Amino acid sequence: MNVYDLIAEHYSDLFPLETEKLEFIQHLCPLPGRLCDAGCATGELAMGLYQKGYNICGLDLNAKMIGIAKEKASGIRTSGELAFHQANISDILQFGTCNGVLCFGNTLPHLPDETTLRRFFSAVYQALQAHGIFIVEVLNYDRILAEKKMDFKDTDAFIFKRRYDFLPDENIKFTIEFIDKQHNTVGSDFTVLHPLQRKTLLALFEQAGFQSVASYSDYNFTESDAEDYAVVYTAKK
Repeated sequence: MNVYDLIAEHYSDLFPLETEKLEFIQHLCPLPGRLCDAGCATGELAMGLYQKGYNICGLDLNAKMIGIAKEKASGIRTSGELAFHQANISDILQFGTCNGVLCFGNTLPHLPDETTLRRFFSAVYQALQAHGIFIVEVLNYDRILAEKKMDFKDTDAFIFKRRYDFLPDENIKFTIEFIDKQHNTVGSDFTVLHPLQRKTLLALFEQAGFQSVASYSDYNFTESDAEDYAVVYTAKK
């Protein structure tokens, strides 16, 4: 089982779509436009943006999540593009050009090494039309690696436990335990994350050719600082 199969059916409850996130993207990506959601999970953000008037292409490697996204999208009457593909985000060039690429939800650390990351950033740059924008959200690994801890909260609806174990090779073992109270089932699995610190991310943006890189603590354009839980980066082509 893929680790994210454990939470796919409950993803939208665990991580509900925030109005502030939609408004943040709308401010940075004026309509009309085509956006690619790289690491789209079960598609809530993509469908929210589609309903705002964007053409949307969603990519995710997890088959179960993409299946859920496609099923939800089938109930939406489409007059433009709303497409979901099971694919590695590094293969974004296969899915055409766009005005904006979104990579939320701490997706980037799932890429295994800096070679793959450089390939992805370069592909994003090539996929973007002139003046396009790349928006990336990652946990603040500068703080996490310094403190060597990561505290996660459970939800009221489910028992949802997450743990970080810091490995000798500087990667992180990310373990999920999900307890479904309704069906009285317990599942646990893990994946390995490649923690991305600020200096590495800024170098990746620069090497790919991006300009005007900014970083924020939230979706209200608050300037980021060392105490952030997560950081949102924006970069223009």
